[in-house]
Amino acid sequence: MEIEIKATFEDKEKLKQTLTTLGAIAEKQKHQIDEYYNHPSRDTRQTKEYLRLRYKPGEEKGVFAYHVNIADGVTNEFEVPIEGVTTFKTILKGLNFPLLGVIDKKRESFKIGEFAITIDEVKDIGNFLEIETAGEESEIADKKAQCFAMLEKLGLSKKNLCQNVWLCDIATGKTTFKQ
Repeated sequence: MEIEIKATFEDKEKLKQTLTTLGAIAEKQKHQIDEYYNHPSRDTRQTKEYLRLRYKPGEEKGVFAYHVNIADGVTNEFEVPIEGVTTFKTILKGLNFPLLGVIDKKRESFKIGEFAITIDEVKDIGNFLEIETAGEESEIADKKAQCFAMLEKLGLSKKNLCQNVWLCDIATGKTTFKQ
């Protein structure tokens, strides 16, 4: 399962410099669109589930995901590749899966040890840092503590944390975000 924390930050260049100093390896830069959908017969905003279609602007390949939130920052993820994003959107619309919201972001990914670190610049919302690792349910507390330690190594504190506020929550209108 995926265990992660998300935080806000101000200075992207300073954060990237700290990542470099710590030996992080830059992996990818990409522009992504995340569209969040609701289920036609139950409100996934109430059941701690979310349905997301992720793709790059102008491309027909993407990924459809069903995520189940177990705890704050702990998610079981089920994802499948989609070869025809436009057709898939038509299917979702035809089956009455309402579009709840859209996140438009520019993402940079880094790897440092067991951590995947992601910097997101989210249009009209702000900057977010995600520190993620994999683990089992019995390891959640320990893995979260390791994520918090990495946050501090990056020069950020727990004051920067987005507890119980995730991009999917903002996109679906479940919550609002104020910096």
